[in-house]
Amino acid sequence: MKKSLLFAALAVTVAAACTKTNQVPQETTDNGEAVPVRLAVSSPRTIEVKSTGAATGQWSGQKLNIYSYEAGVADYSTATAFIDNVEATAPTSELTGAITLTNPDTSEPFFYAAGKYYDFFGYYIDDAATAVPTVAADGVYVPFTINGSQDLMTATSDKAADIAAAGASLTEDKVYSAYAARRGVQPKLVFKHQLARFTFEIVAGAESGNLINVDGISIESVASGDLKVVGADRGLANLASDKVEFFLQEKTAEGTLQALTPVKPLPYDVSAPKTNVKSVGESLMVVPGAASYRLKVYTSQDNTQSQIEPQVWDLNINNIQGAPEGAAAFEAGYSYKVTIVVYGLEEVKISVELEEWKDGGSTVLDPDIL
Repeated sequence: MKKSLLFAALAVTVAAACTKTNQVPQETTDNGEAVPVRLAVSSPRTIEVKSTGAATGQWSGQKLNIYSYEAGVADYSTATAFIDNVEATAPTSELTGAITLTNPDTSEPFFYAAGKYYDFFGYYIDDAATAVPTVAADGVYVPFTINGSQDLMTATSDKAADIAAAGASLTEDKVYSAYAARRGVQPKLVFKHQLARFTFEIVAGAESGNLINVDGISIESVASGDLKVVGADRGLANLASDKVEFFLQEKTAEGTLQALTPVKPLPYDVSAPKTNVKSVGESLMVVPGAASYRLKVYTSQDNTQSQIEPQVWDLNINNIQGAPEGAAAFEAGYSYKVTIVVYGLEEVKISVELEEWKDGGSTVLDPDIL
């Protein structure tokens, strides 16, 4: 069952104002004031998944963490962070906005030190962090364990883009600094998803489907590892080898997650078969990079005590029609829509659609043609 694509690539930007260090001299403006660090915000498009299955391109008050080191660090384990894992709150209900980042020890902004140039990093880890960050020679790592409901993101800035946005005549080695800030060049953190995302909908394929309850949906995925948030090659690292069954959850009226309530498809429409789809639950976010994922659909039928074995499917990237050319695996930053067609006790048919954070395609998994 092929459907149109509808998910947008994440290129989230965050803004902040930042803290004072007394260990080195500060550069000043013409008025003699110290130059504060400000992280610019530009059209954030972070995805907030609603209980209806819709997605909006706005922040919703997520907790973000910010790092900054002097540019050119060769060994982070021996370096001192300028901004050390400081928490900030993303804007709420805004497409664009700013966050305020202050030193937790002084409640003052961060100020650029004289003659110093910095790199900036950020991350979002939801509630998946399992330990404090670890600093290694090549960067900073945050241990995590996910269950399918969390979104993991990392961020850094694009120096060339920030220079161009300010219309400044600077080279990249002169940012980010008080010198650059006085010329309007501020770091803009661009957040990117590190997981692949699956959303789900159901539809009755025959009148018998009206009797079916979808009790649960799951995908198997690696669940733990490290999120590298500072340094080169940021993203997932040191992943576990074992896989865990992630179960789709739903949001309550209060916005908290709970186990999926058994749900029926909308009544079968004889005049327009398989068109009245219903979104189910939130989404499942999994470790990317696999060519296939094991999907299970748990069902029951009204007026029968018969146990129905879960339907098991392998979602394979090779079955995605219209996927990016050369795609060999499900990728971070992409969302795939899974449509479950319910036929009562006879069978359950599934189609998969790539629903984009970037361009993709769709596929149909039909037991009659496998």
